[in-house]
Amino acid sequence: MPAILTHDFFGRDVLEDVTDLLGLSSAAEKDAFLLGNQGPDPLFYLVIDPLMHKWGPIGSKMHDAAPAPLLLAVREAAERLEGHERQVGRAYAAGFACHWLLDSTMHPFVYFWQNGICSAGVPGLDASAAPRVHAEIERDFDEMVLHTITGRTVERWRPHERVLSASRLTLAAIDKLYFYVALWVFGGAIDPRTFSTAVREFRLVQRVLDSPSGRKRAALSALERAVTREPFSLVESMSHRARPQDTSDFDNREHRPWKNPFTGEVGDASFWDLFDGARARVLPTVDELFAPGFDLAAARELTADLNFEGAPKPPDSTEKGRGGAW
Repeated sequence: MPAILTHDFFGRDVLEDVTDLLGLSSAAEKDAFLLGNQGPDPLFYLVIDPLMHKWGPIGSKMHDAAPAPLLLAVREAAERLEGHERQVGRAYAAGFACHWLLDSTMHPFVYFWQNGICSAGVPGLDASAAPRVHAEIERDFDEMVLHTITGRTVERWRPHERVLSASRLTLAAIDKLYFYVALWVFGGAIDPRTFSTAVREFRLVQRVLDSPSGRKRAALSALERAVTREPFSLVESMSHRARPQDTSDFDNREHRPWKNPFTGEVGDASFWDLFDGARARVLPTVDELFAPGFDLAAARELTADLNFEGAPKPPDSTEKGRGGAW
C-alpha cells in the first residue's frame, strides 16, 4: 500500500540502533532490514503477475494471522539459514517485526478514519470503497512523513528509486525464509521465488504509479474508472502526490478522542504519538525476538496477540492452507 514510505522511514530511523544490537555489518544485511520493514506488503503486488498471482493471498493471510506463531516462524526460519544468508535472514526478521509493530500500532487509527468516512452517508462512498479509502489515508500519511523528515516531495524523492533495495542474492535468502514460514504457519508450500517476484512487481508498480505532476495519475485513474465503472480510483489513491506539507487531514494533531474499532478503547493519540510509541518499542521487541529460549509463549507475551491489523488474534485462530491452495 502507499505506506511504503512511512514504513521505510520508520526502519531508517531505527537502523543504526538495530545495527548495533544485531551486529549488522554488510550492506546486504541493512538492505534486508529495511526491506523487512515492508513486511508481507510486497506479496499484494503478485496480483499483476499472471504466473505468480495465485500466491498473492498469502499476504492477506499473514496480515490477518495470529502474530505469535508467525513471528516465531520468521525468527526460526532465519536461524535455519546458513552462512551469510543467516545474517541476512536475521536482519530481515528484525525488519519484519518492525513492520508488525508499526502496523499493529497504527492500523486501528487508520480503520477509525476509514470506518467513519465509509459510514458518513456520502453516495457511493460505502463499505465497498473501503480499500480505496484506506489507501487514501495511508497515502496522506506517507506524503506528510516524507516532507516532515526530508523537506522534500516525490518530485525530488522518488519512491521507486529510494525504497525496496535488495540484490538478487539477498532476495534469494529471503525467498527461503518465506518458503519455511508458509509451510510451518499455513501448512502449504509456495513457489520458491514468491517473495523475490513480489518485490520486483512492487518496484514495477511504484515506477508505473510515479506521477509527481499528476498527469499520468489522472490518465490512469480515468482509465480505471472507465473499465471498472467505480466512482473512486484505487490507482489515484495509491499514487503519491507532490504535497509539500508537514500535516495530514488524518493526523489528529488536535488530539481529539477516537475509538479503537477492534478493542473499543478510547484515546486521543495523534499519528506522531503512535509513530513515536512504536519507535520506542523497537529495540525491546527485536531483543526479545532473538533472545535464547524465545518460544510461542514469549511471542504471545511480546505481541499481546495483536495481528498486523491491530486486532486480537490468538494462535488457534489462524487458518491453515489446504494442499498448498491459497
